[in-house]
Amino acid sequence: MQRPLWIFQILLFVVLANEARSAKTHYHRYMLASYRSQHNPKTQMDYKRRRTGTGMQNNQVAQEEEPVQGEQSEQSEQPAQDVPKPRLRYGTSQEPVVLMTKSQKKVPLHELMVRIYQHNEYICMGTVISEKLVVTTSTCFEDASNDVVTMKMYNNEALDGHRIPLNQTFLKGADPLLVAIELSNPPKNSSVIDDTVKLCSTELENYEPIELPLWIRSRHNIHSQRSFVLPLQECLHRMKDPGAHVATRTMICAKNMKFTSQCQLAIGNPLIHAEMICGINVAGHNCPAFTGVDLYIRIYDALDFSIRGMELIKNSRIEDTIL
Repeated sequence: MQRPLWIFQILLFVVLANEARSAKTHYHRYMLASYRSQHNPKTQMDYKRRRTGTGMQNNQVAQEEEPVQGEQSEQSEQPAQDVPKPRLRYGTSQEPVVLMTKSQKKVPLHELMVRIYQHNEYICMGTVISEKLVVTTSTCFEDASNDVVTMKMYNNEALDGHRIPLNQTFLKGADPLLVAIELSNPPKNSSVIDDTVKLCSTELENYEPIELPLWIRSRHNIHSQRSFVLPLQECLHRMKDPGAHVATRTMICAKNMKFTSQCQLAIGNPLIHAEMICGINVAGHNCPAFTGVDLYIRIYDALDFSIRGMELIKNSRIEDTIL
């Protein structure tokens, strides 16, 4: 009687031991077989993949089979130390720099920005583009009859000026909202003495990369974001302006990726592309309500624009096409 009981206890112990071990085990399913037990969780936590020659080759093949969007896949004859070019990232950026036309110097944008006052009240921002010229937009001014303005630079140097017609300048404004201010005296120790700021000479295409700087008065510095140009139709749709009464066809529609609960008065701030000034903000950031787009009027160097146009005609060999 004792012998069968002893055998039963041994069998019971074996069954309990198997159940305890199986409770700490997980299973993997093989392609040509049923589920099989593998390592227990403790072993799995300590598991680290070893970098073998075969594994590195497989990893390299996987990278070649899935190239980053916008980049070409690397060829096998390309050296291993070559690093792929980084993709363009949108979002917050550093303060933009602007190229000078003659000296080819690169000037931080804050050295060109001015705060514009009328009747001793701040109204908007402007940008110095030559030693005697500041540009802004007509949406700054409530009093259209008063042409006299006072300005302050980043170092609080005071400047006096008055509005003048665009045809008296080297500018070509694609929009009548563009305003030119002639300075009574050039700014002291300025980077634009005997020089001019580089302006766009061609129109920006859809989805061109741009920078949208914003002068923050309370901090006396510039916050900027990288963005891109949106098609005008999308801008009209977002602003619920199908008749193009606000967003005219001569404006630049810029994607604004920063959501703000209040309108940011960025009127007069420039739009930067490839270290050139290409536009002037006419309504602010997220104004009058957040739509995800900002409006800029275009600004060109008239002489450079006409020269580029003649070069395009010459290079296209239009006379051969006619013949």
